[in-house]
Amino acid sequence: MKLVCPHTDFCLALNSHLNLEFIEMERRIFPDGEINPRIMEAPSSALLVNMLSSHAFDPNRYILEYLFSIKNLLSRGTEDIMCVLPYLPYSRQDAVFRTGESFTSKFLLETFRDLGIQDIFSVTFHLHRQKKVNFVEGIRLHNISGITALADSLKNYHLPDPLCLAPDEEAEKWAQEVADTIDGEVVVLKKHRDVTTGEIHTRGELPLGRNVIIIDDMISTGTTIFNALAICREFNAQNVLVGAVHGIFSQPVAWDVEVITTNTIENPYAAVDVTPYLAEALWEFL
Repeated sequence: MKLVCPHTDFCLALNSHLNLEFIEMERRIFPDGEINPRIMEAPSSALLVNMLSSHAFDPNRYILEYLFSIKNLLSRGTEDIMCVLPYLPYSRQDAVFRTGESFTSKFLLETFRDLGIQDIFSVTFHLHRQKKVNFVEGIRLHNISGITALADSLKNYHLPDPLCLAPDEEAEKWAQEVADTIDGEVVVLKKHRDVTTGEIHTRGELPLGRNVIIIDDMISTGTTIFNALAICREFNAQNVLVGAVHGIFSQPVAWDVEVITTNTIENPYAAVDVTPYLAEALWEFL
């Protein structure tokens, strides 16, 4: 098996653990926005990886590059392709919330399956409402925990008596995993999102004057985190640190606290390397 991916720090780091022959995917983009990934060699079996960046974040281009690359390789004789999507787009649409909406997470996985992909490896995807990970027949999703990598990194901060704060109920399991690793306490805030307007309201209470680590799976607009930070200020938190797996940063924000994410998406705060954890999972299948 050979590694097919763009020449990025993430892909090079991943291959430092896998030690596969490297075939570069050239990410060509034309002035009108159309794309044409170029791959000079089509191996008999390929591990296909692509990357997103918080700069000009474009999940649609990212997905199309996968789909075009799969078709490209298959048409030239590649027989077996496994895909690594460090970040799995559309996974937040893990149900149909309003009549007439597209079930985009399901449709996306079906598209990969219909191209012959049987295995997708991804990091902490957001399919919370599905009772089982493999809810699309014919394709296996392998969920590698970015929270484990984040928790291992947070041990190095040595915050005394840390409070691991989940900014909403969905994040409780991640805050608990970090708390178990760093011997912390967990508090969960309550969040309500208007499904029509997207407006977010957060409420909750904290013990006074604590060192707080806010834990979530991703930072997109930052609204959920900023609401949690406001509650931290209300309860006189001392040191506050924000940790997330995926740093999307879809809107420019000025952070007045330290923020760290993993490197599943290229961004200025990507201080935690998930490639050793991903490589360990991949080795069972290579």
